[in-house]
Amino acid sequence: MIAAIKPAGANTRGLLAYLYGPGRHDEHTDPHIVAGFAMLDMPDPGRNEDATLTQLTRHLDEPVRLRNSEFGKKITDHVWHCPVRAAPEDRHLSDSEWAEIAQRIVEAAGIVSASGDLGCRWIAVRHADDHIHILATTVREDGRRPKLHDSGLRVGDACRQIEKDYGLRQLKKGDRTATRRPTQAEMHKAQRLGWERTSREWLQAGCRCSL
Repeated sequence: MIAAIKPAGANTRGLLAYLYGPGRHDEHTDPHIVAGFAMLDMPDPGRNEDATLTQLTRHLDEPVRLRNSEFGKKITDHVWHCPVRAAPEDRHLSDSEWAEIAQRIVEAAGIVSASGDLGCRWIAVRHADDHIHILATTVREDGRRPKLHDSGLRVGDACRQIEKDYGLRQLKKGDRTATRRPTQAEMHKAQRLGWERTSREWLQAGCRCSL
């Protein structure tokens, strides 16, 4: 299982538009929230036709707006984004299993704490069988910023334990490339050119043969 924390962003709605959109090549199917900081009354445009991306953005950004108003200085790096992907050979995980995994990831990262104190607002959106995207706005309900130093290491350790607990392919600690899948662009290029494999797969096969 690979969890890749992206550089901090500033546009909550923009990321939501991507997560709920069709994807670059219509690869997103049935986008919906599987977990979040508070599922009750959560506006989910994927499950509620009356919910909008703007409503969901406001729901997630509320602590950010309050902090900006209190301090008079706009935060520009408040969007935390972490895709979490299972290996190609892993079994199909249910929404409830992905929800449990998402909760463990945000706790490991420091977005929330296991004690249930006032953490950050977050959601996990699933729009494919093999992965979710976790989005958090990094201002806690009490106005403080979370401590995210070394969060990537902690999340990596959490993924290794998740693999054991859920019977998934187990990567070595620090292994971020073993199950890296071809991108949609690579797959479309291979299809367009009539290749049996993508360039990434050819390179990986060559590396294996040279060992």
